[in-house]
Amino acid sequence: MAVNPPDQVAQRSALDEPTRSPGGRWLTSWTLGHFAFFMVMFAAAQVVLPRQAEAISPDHKEAVVSVVTLVAALCTIVANIVVGAYSDRTLARRGRRQIWVLVGAVITIAGLLIQGHQQTVVGMVAIWALVQVGLSSISAALTAALPDEVPVTERARVSSLWGIASAAGPLIGIALVSTVATGIVSAYLVLAVFTVLFAFPFALWTRGVPLTPAERPTTSFRTMVAGTIAPLKHADFAWAWTGRFFIQLSNALAQVYLWFFLRDRVGVDPDLWTLYLALLYTGGAVAAAIPAGRISDRTGRRKMLVVVSSVLQGIAAIFYMAWPTTWAAIVGSLLLGIGFGCYAAVDQALITQVLPSAQDRGKDLGVINIANNLPYVFAGVMGGAVLTFFGRDDWGYPVLYALSLITALLAALTVQPIKSVR
Repeated sequence: MAVNPPDQVAQRSALDEPTRSPGGRWLTSWTLGHFAFFMVMFAAAQVVLPRQAEAISPDHKEAVVSVVTLVAALCTIVANIVVGAYSDRTLARRGRRQIWVLVGAVITIAGLLIQGHQQTVVGMVAIWALVQVGLSSISAALTAALPDEVPVTERARVSSLWGIASAAGPLIGIALVSTVATGIVSAYLVLAVFTVLFAFPFALWTRGVPLTPAERPTTSFRTMVAGTIAPLKHADFAWAWTGRFFIQLSNALAQVYLWFFLRDRVGVDPDLWTLYLALLYTGGAVAAAIPAGRISDRTGRRKMLVVVSSVLQGIAAIFYMAWPTTWAAIVGSLLLGIGFGCYAAVDQALITQVLPSAQDRGKDLGVINIANNLPYVFAGVMGGAVLTFFGRDDWGYPVLYALSLITALLAALTVQPIKSVR
């Protein structure tokens, strides 16, 4: 239950493939860091930001959420690439990634404390964009730490912890802001406190293999821009990126407007029912993630389980699309959680096996993280446009969830051409 011993760290380069598990403390801290990211991201996006948008502009709340989501996601895309690239080049003695988790946590905490006091749309958009920069730094550094420190034969199992964090983090956050911190200011304050508790352990209590000056890649703006496109020239990486984009778009379309769907179409308390559905989603994801990770590591097969998870997400969308009732929302959320839990464990491991270069792991995973975050731009804009054009009381939500179904099936198709992973 300790970090790598000094003699082990010294025996290999930061660019070598790891061969030994990083230990219990590292795994726990790494998982908690992801808890911080997902808790803040989804609790705010699904509950607090819609609540704040309604308080600031009740007649245009969906449009405000769309703008907030669009600007924040664009900032996230840039931050993921920049942090990934510079963490690849960091010469800190504790390792390349830890300092960036710390910086990201500090920015996130400051932004959350300021966000609760915003009374204008401009202020809400600007400060949430800052929070996203901080969250992106945490996420980019933690994601890059996986191939740095975890052997290939254990990555799906470890990625299942990421899957659990991606499901349980939002649940914890949504529970807190729906039942305890029900005000806007208090909600952001609670999220800031938990960012300290969950993100700081990895930044302060773990070590990675430090990069030496001789191993450090060259750094220039031109190199960074070129490096953003370069990995997409590798077919397997490009297909993996595309599959990640579509599965995340499907998930985002299913969840970004869930709060409004529950209120406008199902006719229930959106705060309370978002919490209920998050609980079911989490239960499904936790139940699926660890078994899927173990099966994938044991068999070496990744693609089949990604297809299964994509199809399950598509089936979940059918329940939301066809039956705007509480029972359909319950079944849909459970299936969505099972599908995403299976996907989270296996696809994350698959991605680390198609990275073109060990030297640029952080930057290349930053490019992959575009496929995690860009879908929320599309989901916010597409959802707002669909609900505006078709109406909230007519075809708007069925069309929205039909798009979630289509993108889930596209995700299942795009993983098939990957050749270097079974």
